[in-house]
Amino acid sequence: MNKFSLKNSLSCAWVEFVKWLIDARMIIVLCLCVFIYSFAVEPIKENAKLMGEPMNALEPFIAVLNSGMILLVMPLGFLTLISDFPKIDGSTVFYIFRIGKKSWLCGQIIRLFLMTAAYILSIFAASVVGVITSGFTGEEWSLVATTFASEFPEQSGNFGVQLLPENLYNQMMLPTAFVESALFVIAYLFSLGMILLAFSIAKRKTAGIVVCGLVIALGAALCSISTKLMWVFPMAHSIVWLHYTEFLREPIFPVFYSAIYFAAMIFTALIFCIALLKKFDYDIISLEVHS
Repeated sequence: MNKFSLKNSLSCAWVEFVKWLIDARMIIVLCLCVFIYSFAVEPIKENAKLMGEPMNALEPFIAVLNSGMILLVMPLGFLTLISDFPKIDGSTVFYIFRIGKKSWLCGQIIRLFLMTAAYILSIFAASVVGVITSGFTGEEWSLVATTFASEFPEQSGNFGVQLLPENLYNQMMLPTAFVESALFVIAYLFSLGMILLAFSIAKRKTAGIVVCGLVIALGAALCSISTKLMWVFPMAHSIVWLHYTEFLREPIFPVFYSAIYFAAMIFTALIFCIALLKKFDYDIISLEVHS
């Protein structure tokens, strides 16, 4: 087996990432961006227009990453986009023989991170581009987020208000909400990819897709009924406002514990990948590809 080479891993990751970017399935990202804009951004913009106040340009993105509905659709879309990850074809076998198993595995993990980051960046663009000219930038929550419901009590139940619950702006500064929301959703999507990678190395990719789908669906269902069992699944950990009450400073579930949860989940999947990689027979894959 060839020695591990970070240079080879980076090269492998970049080539396969570019292939992923130009895949026809990227239309899913466009559809998701349109959905996010109409479902989450426009309701907040309508509230800002009604109030006559600008919103912080980052608030729609924070709202998107804290919406239970969007955090059901978003992981499913991501899972669809990476359903063939890691892709096994003739060029893949060539990469593996040339750079070695360890370099290939590292390349797949780097590629997964790039795909996750690109996916989140596209969602960020869809959330921000429509409000950047009319909103403002800064570290403060806008009056649209903090006082709209009190100034327009008859509108207090509208969807734009629900997207930015009091658990967010009462408990943390906007930059904190932005960073934690982005990092935890990235960790959620990355964890799904690591699960799929482990199952793929075990030659059980279909089972991996099913498991990831169940993790997404069960997590969303348990979050919707607010049961303590929701903390068993990654979705609850990725929604920042669920960690806090509306007014009290004491958290319902410490954010630090969620960071440990994702770290443990990713590390466990990595250990399985390394262990399974030793038994992975690429000769059989090569025969399957050329048969």
